[in-house]
Amino acid sequence: MSEEKIVCIVAGAGRGKRFGKKIPKGFFPIEGRELFVRSIESISKFPGISEFIVLVPPGWEEEARKKIEQNLPGTKFRVMAGGDTRQQSVALGLKEVDGADLVLVHDACRPFVSGKLIDRVVEAAREYGAAVPVMEVTDTLARVKDKMLEGIVPRERVVSIQTPQAFGLDVLRSSYDTEEETIRVATDESSLAQKAGYRVRAVEGELWNIKVTVEEDLEVANCFLTADILEMDPEEDR
Repeated sequence: MSEEKIVCIVAGAGRGKRFGKKIPKGFFPIEGRELFVRSIESISKFPGISEFIVLVPPGWEEEARKKIEQNLPGTKFRVMAGGDTRQQSVALGLKEVDGADLVLVHDACRPFVSGKLIDRVVEAAREYGAAVPVMEVTDTLARVKDKMLEGIVPRERVVSIQTPQAFGLDVLRSSYDTEEETIRVATDESSLAQKAGYRVRAVEGELWNIKVTVEEDLEVANCFLTADILEMDPEEDR
């Protein structure tokens, strides 16, 4: 039996407009190491990854190569310029995948995924063809219109979706075999897979598998790394 080949596409081509920095969000360092580098390092905790395909903003390819080579020597990877949206970037990376059994897709700004979570997602994808990690929603959810509450959204059976998401190569390619506009506006791979008629298995996610989206998330990320307690001034938060 031939050895299983798993390729990981790292989606990090976004400029991160909500992040408020001049450099791309994935290149911002936490404790001296870029977010996208830490994310690749975390995925590497799962020993079965054959190759990483890393999508970065156009013009940042050489910088990304240098950072990976410096920090993760021996890692097999390719760096590519991404597209205008996350899903367009993943589509570009997917075209470069050759002969894989499974494909993982991971956000470049989720630096704390564990090997156990990756194992759960991979095992489920092997069995079902498509799998994603999810977290139950504990907060009360509501719709807002013109800064006023419009209505409460029932949270029963509602979950938040994380990455890495895992798919059989044929499943993911079939999911992307659709109109360009559908790809452009899709929120993630699981939504494309569902639209293509595939069932997606949900597995348990992790609370600390956070996605750095806004600048304040960096403080949380640094706390994870340094084991500090996040302190807030109660007067400041009023």
